Parts: sequence; structure tokens; C-alpha cells
Amino acid sequence: MSISSTLNTAKLGLLAQSRAIQVASNNIANVNTPGYTRQRAIFEAVSPSFLPGGTPQGGGSTVGQVERVADAVLDAQILQEHQGLAYDTTLEAGLRRLESVFDELGGSGLSTALSNFFSAVNDLSSGDASNAVLREQVVQTGTAIADQIRDMDNRLHQLQIGQNAAISQQVTDINGIAIEIAELNRDIFKKEVGGNTVASSLRDTRQARMIELGKKVDFTSFERSDGQVSIFVGGGFLLVDGITAGSLSADTTQSSTLSDPSFSHIFQSLDGSLNGPITSRITSGEMGATLDLRDTQIVDYRQELDEFAYNLARRFNDVHDNGYGLNDNTQRIFFVDPTQTDLGGGPDFAAVAGAAAVIDVYATIQTDPQHVAAGLTSVGGAGANPGDNANAVALAALENSRTGVYLTGDAIGAAVPSTNPTHTLGSVLSSLAGRLGSAVQGATRQVAQGDLTVSQLTELRESVSGVSIDEEVTQLIAYERAYQASARVIQIADGLLERLLSI
Repeated sequence: MSISSTLNTAKLGLLAQSRAIQVASNNIANVNTPGYTRQRAIFEAVSPSFLPGGTPQGGGSTVGQVERVADAVLDAQILQEHQGLAYDTTLEAGLRRLESVFDELGGSGLSTALSNFFSAVNDLSSGDASNAVLREQVVQTGTAIADQIRDMDNRLHQLQIGQNAAISQQVTDINGIAIEIAELNRDIFKKEVGGNTVASSLRDTRQARMIELGKKVDFTSFERSDGQVSIFVGGGFLLVDGITAGSLSADTTQSSTLSDPSFSHIFQSLDGSLNGPITSRITSGEMGATLDLRDTQIVDYRQELDEFAYNLARRFNDVHDNGYGLNDNTQRIFFVDPTQTDLGGGPDFAAVAGAAAVIDVYATIQTDPQHVAAGLTSVGGAGANPGDNANAVALAALENSRTGVYLTGDAIGAAVPSTNPTHTLGSVLSSLAGRLGSAVQGATRQVAQGDLTVSQLTELRESVSGVSIDEEVTQLIAYERAYQASARVIQIADGLLERLLSI
């Protein structure tokens, strides 16, 4: 080997060790950077040259590439778990707001209002049926529970409207992240073209943005051979295609299929034309939970509130309509749907669905509590005998009466289907509150489990891709020794060259 080739080999050694020291130093500098992926210098032998006669002559070494120490499968799993955790967290928050509407544990729920109403009916059934104060109490507590039901239905609808507004904001956030990922795809491609460089910091940034995107909406992705990623939402609709960012939009097109025609469906677009709707295909992330709350969870609880309101009205009205007040012989229902036509005796409900939004006490009875049908027998066209409280007794018995429950979609002019559950009015509310409480507890457990899983996977990723100060310092010492050795070779070669020139 000639002195000049020895110098060149040592020079390459210096450059290689210097590059490796830079990599290790960068790792140490980013030891506390969230999401940073450790880098590793990969040394490669330089192709040898050959002396006359075919004897190989070593060419030294170089850093062929700087490798990201990453586990693609683990990164994908972390991304998936973030999607699920975001769904569970959003769902839990929504269910807790639902729980606050019903407030069955706070003492101001429907169970309390129902108890107060039947307490007033019991007082009338056991007291003087002609007592104006007792009659007024029945009307007031009946009006109170009707008002509370309507208010709860309105609050539930407002929750739905709030979820719909949140969806529009989520669409904006998703589209912004999609643009960022497309731009990162472009930058990564430019830096890595040729295959000798890995854009590690850009890839870390892209992974972080993909995690943020996963928190918003569930998606699938794959990395192309050129280092760019393609992202699909809604089971196959492109959101990012290399350097091209698609978009989602919240649009009222086809919203007649939703519980409120002012609510938005989700559509996808890549070339300006809307595809979808893909609403039902979005099942995770914040948007998946928000859609679930708006279109399923709140709808179900509003439906159960409708069923309670209708069954309260139907049971009470069927008995009330059999009796008489003190003023005349007109038989009236107590709870009414004011949006319907009054054909005499009060405007009755047209369906179970929507009952909670309209239920009220018949205005004629509110104006004159003498029309409360406490008596069962008419006396000469002037209503019931003032001392007759037989119908009030029957009304009071409804509190603990267990019969079949009308459900949404049942024909209101027919008997309760035999397959329907049987409940007292109180147990209808207990069942609703119990189901909601269980849902909240289940969501809370899911959030706790999701947090634990994400933490464990993040720790595992740190063990694979994170920076270990001890390991990096050890590597630095090795690189330093190799650098010093290469410098010593140069010093020796320089001395040989100097002696040769002095001959």
C-alpha cells in the first residue's frame, strides 16, 4: 500500500468517525424530544483497489447511510391505539353530558318529578276530592313533570346540535392535517431521492401528524416505495395520495336519512367532486365518537324519553278519561299533545315518537283544576259528586302498576304487543338510568385501559427507538478512539512521507 493511499484511507476513517460522532451527538441532544426516533450510523467498507498483479488494497470505510431505528409494526400499533383512545375519551365525555341531563342521582331527575306527581294524586285520592288546593297540586306537579320532559328533550337535541357543530370543526382540522402530511411527503421524497439519505426528522414529524390525524378520524395507510404515504378514510376513500391532499366535507346532502335534516353527512373529495356519504364508515377517532353520539347514543335516549312520556300519558289518560270533574260531564284526557287537533276532551298523541317534545297538561285543566277527573260517577250532568274520589284512587294506583310498555313504532290504537317488556313507570326510568350509568362506567373503563395500552406501547417504542444516554456515550467513546487512531495513522504516514522526501 502506498503512503498516499494510506493517507486517503485514514482521511476516510476520520470523516466516517466524525459523521458517526455527529449522529450520536444529535441523538443525545434529542433525548427529551417527544416522538424522536434514534439514528444510527451504518459503516460500510469502501470498495478496494487492486495493485499490479491483482493484489487487493483496502479502501477504508465510510458512513453509507444514517438509519432510523424504528419498528414499523409498533408504530402502526401505537397509531391504532391512539385512534381507539380518542374515540373512547370523546364518547365518555358525551355520555357524561347525557347523564347530567337525566340527573337521576342528583335528586332533580324525572324520578323525583314522577314521585311528586303521584304524591299529589295520592293526596287527592285519600282526601277531600272537592279540595281546590289538592286539585291544584295535581295540576302543578303534572305540569312540572311535563315541562321537565320537554326541557330534557330539548337539551338532548341541543347536545345533538353541539355534536353536529363539532363535526364541522373536526372536518376543518382533518383537512389541515392532510395538507401538512402531503407537504411532508413531498419534502421526504425530495430529500431521500437516490436512496442514500433518510429524512429522519421529517419522518418523525409525519408520524406525529399521522397520530394527530388518527385522533381525529380512523384511517388506514401504507408507505410507497418512494417513501411517501397514502391515507384512506371511510374504508377506502383517499385522503392523502402522495403529494396530493384530498378533503372531507360536512354537507346536508342526503341528510333526510338523519334524525335532523339540518345535520351533516360526511363526504370525501380528491378531485373536487363529492364521494359518499361515508358517515357510517367512520367508526373511530373523535369524529367516529361524535357521529356515534349524534346519530345513535343521543337518538336512543331521546327515543326512550319519548317512550316514557307516551306511556305516562297513555296510562294516566286511559284512567282519567273514565272519570269526571266537578263542573260537567265532559270526559277529558290529562296529558295532551297540543300540536294535534282537539276533537273534544283534549288533543291526543299521534305516535310514541316525538311525545317528549310536546307533552303538556290539557290547557282546559290547567285553567280550571275542577276538571281533574277524581270522580267515577256522573251526577245529573253536572259532573261527579264532590265527595267521589274513586277515579283518583284508580289514578294513584298507576304509580305501582306494572303493564306492557309501548315502544317507538307501535300502533297507538292497538294493545301493547305481548313481546314488549312490562314495567312500572318508575322502573322505566330506572332502566333508562341504569343503562346510561352502565354505559358511562364502561366508557370510563375503556379510557383507562386505552391510556394504559398507549403508555405501555410508548414505553416499548422508547426501548426500541428512544435514546439511551449510556448507549450513546459508549458509542461516542468508541468513535472517539477510532477517530484518534485514524489521526495517528495520518501522523505516521506524514512522518514516513517526510523521511522519504528528505532522502
